[in-house]
Amino acid sequence: MQVRDIPLLKHRFYEVGEASFPEMVAGLLGQYRKENAPIRLVFFGMPEDNEKYLSQCDCLRTMVKARFKEEMPLVSYVAQPPCAGGLIMEVHELAESADEMEYLTWAGVSYIVAKGENYKWLFLGGMQGDILSQCFREQADAIFAHVGQVLNHEQMAGGDIVRQWNYIEGITDYDANGHQHYQDFNDARSAFYEQAEWENGYPAATGIGAWRGGIVVDADVLKTEVGTVCVAGVDNPLQIAAHAYSQDVLLGETLNRLRTTPKFERAKVVRNESQGLVFISGTAAIRGEQSLEGIDVAGQTLATLENIEYLVSMENLGRAGVPAGNVELNGLRVYIKPGQDWKAVKEVVEGRYPDLQVSYLFTDICRRELLVEIEGIASLKKSVYY
Repeated sequence: MQVRDIPLLKHRFYEVGEASFPEMVAGLLGQYRKENAPIRLVFFGMPEDNEKYLSQCDCLRTMVKARFKEEMPLVSYVAQPPCAGGLIMEVHELAESADEMEYLTWAGVSYIVAKGENYKWLFLGGMQGDILSQCFREQADAIFAHVGQVLNHEQMAGGDIVRQWNYIEGITDYDANGHQHYQDFNDARSAFYEQAEWENGYPAATGIGAWRGGIVVDADVLKTEVGTVCVAGVDNPLQIAAHAYSQDVLLGETLNRLRTTPKFERAKVVRNESQGLVFISGTAAIRGEQSLEGIDVAGQTLATLENIEYLVSMENLGRAGVPAGNVELNGLRVYIKPGQDWKAVKEVVEGRYPDLQVSYLFTDICRRELLVEIEGIASLKKSVYY
């Protein structure tokens, strides 16, 4: 069967300087010019506390609704301050028009479906538990229960998730029972994922800290006719797959006999006959399963970029069954531990990618010794396939 094109995705970044919150939001929305259907707006800022976080979430949704009316994209608010101050907005758009777009709600969850003859994209954004003060395992279980309800309603499965973002307040903190927030999230994710088949590998994913908001989850889900689109997980020989980590690098008490591993692939490829994209998971200065300790934030940034560059290299993509050819990075998010010199990080990134869209954010990272984490999205050039 001939592989037919489906609409792929692109990410664009906008930022404004410090002002009142409504003024910053208005400034970001004023900069945006629609090129195709926007399916998610992700805002990055720093509310004072969870009460302010929730009120700013309401402000965002009200202002986005006023701008987009009935074709309102999903809204996520991530409590991570931009390194340069102000507010950042990341827009996720379809790169081409879908045959049909639906803006839907089920079980109290808003989501967007883009579909055609041989594909169905489903997008989730800003998924949270109902009570931010609940323990993190309960929050995560509630979120995944809602995800499961929507996917079941749309006749999709957990194994159709290709990209997931997981923002976790106080990611390396522990509760009174010795449960680490990140490990509680991983245990809940593992329990949900056990219900699905993962023929093409787990999703690409990022598990990263946030200062407010409990747990927030975004996800891109893709179902296609067999043989029409290639979906493939990509390993990195420089790093042990996160889902294969040993107990030595997992922390905190758990309800289970063993702590479960983070269930994600280092990257995920979605490829048509003539084009493709690569979702690059959150990547850090880890070789094997051990952090590269004893080097500064600039050194960790360089090691992280080297991990990413090998991950998307012709050699490594070919190992994953993806036709060899050039990959073009379209944008990066760079997460930097507070107190580190973000300008030194920026100098390293810009030295290798002077023309790339990059956002720089202060937040905690899933291991205390890690100082920087980087994720991104890339396109497979059409010349690869001709």
